[in-house]
Amino acid sequence: MKTKHSRLVRAWGSAAVVAAVGLTAACGQTEKGASKPSSVGPRGGEGIGSGAIPGAPTAPPKPCGPEATAATWHGPLPGPNDPVPAGGTLDKIRKRGFLTVGIDLNTELFGYDPHHTNDPQGFDVDIAKQMARAIFGASDPAHIQFRVVTLADPKTGEFAQLHNGNVDLVVRTTTITCARMQGDKRMSFSNPYYTAAQKLLMPLGEDGKPQPTSLAQLKGTGKKVCATKNSTAIDTIKAQAGDDAAFPVANALDCLALLQQDQVDAIFTDDALLRGMEAQDPHVAITTAPPVQKQPYGIVTGYDPAKPDNDLTPFVNSVLDKVIADPGPNGWRSLFANDLGMSPDSLPEIPGQYPLG
Repeated sequence: MKTKHSRLVRAWGSAAVVAAVGLTAACGQTEKGASKPSSVGPRGGEGIGSGAIPGAPTAPPKPCGPEATAATWHGPLPGPNDPVPAGGTLDKIRKRGFLTVGIDLNTELFGYDPHHTNDPQGFDVDIAKQMARAIFGASDPAHIQFRVVTLADPKTGEFAQLHNGNVDLVVRTTTITCARMQGDKRMSFSNPYYTAAQKLLMPLGEDGKPQPTSLAQLKGTGKKVCATKNSTAIDTIKAQAGDDAAFPVANALDCLALLQQDQVDAIFTDDALLRGMEAQDPHVAITTAPPVQKQPYGIVTGYDPAKPDNDLTPFVNSVLDKVIADPGPNGWRSLFANDLGMSPDSLPEIPGQYPLG
């Protein structure tokens, strides 16, 4: 029997799926919209193998805490006209004339192109623009270019794009985990710029209100719970609802289309992503169950074992500190309110221990 949600959204199906379009001359990555599977089963991510997260070490990650993201600039933070270390990453970016940033275009409110005009918007995008402003001293669009990156994809994911020099940094709702900061494919992270909480999204109940269901309550029910392949959410689904409940897809927004098509029963991921889905479909809502765990998002920068003291990583962290403390229109609180449509309850939290990953 079809649900009320199914009947209401069947007419427009997967219209909410946002294609990742090219952004300026620096962007050529596109992504396919979701199509209805012939049977209910996990959808493989495009170009993603069946192994572990590409950026994860082969050995189990070791616990890590605030020290793992604590790199800061030694001395006064250099302004646009102040000298920086010759030959360093900042020096190269200045000489190039623009900062290249990896973002997502499938995350409503954080990284998306609402008017399909190659003009990305969202909280991640605005945080990235503050990094460019700190380097060049102005918010001129010519000083920043964007590329689309895909979570943990071996060719278009954060590590691959950073390692190949296609981007200088990545701001795309990436959870800081110990696994991603260790091993042969390690990356560097800033302190958190946003603290998300993993929650469940489902169709509204028969009374038109959010359901009270928790992820653990779905265990043994045969229901499918969608999340992005290789994400921390998939691991949580398997741990709390069982391996059979996990339904991995290439992009988080694919989950909304699948929910609308009755291919999955729920979506489990960070509330940051779920808020965007709620904004697109009035017939779904985050359940009232308590959040499962917190997810600290960090700005990702490259790690070179030959140059562990990369000057971009501490620079980004120090700029982020200033943005968070700034009470003005370019400060963290103002960007949060403008992009997410609500005032923040608190500032980003630096946890005592980061998720292992």
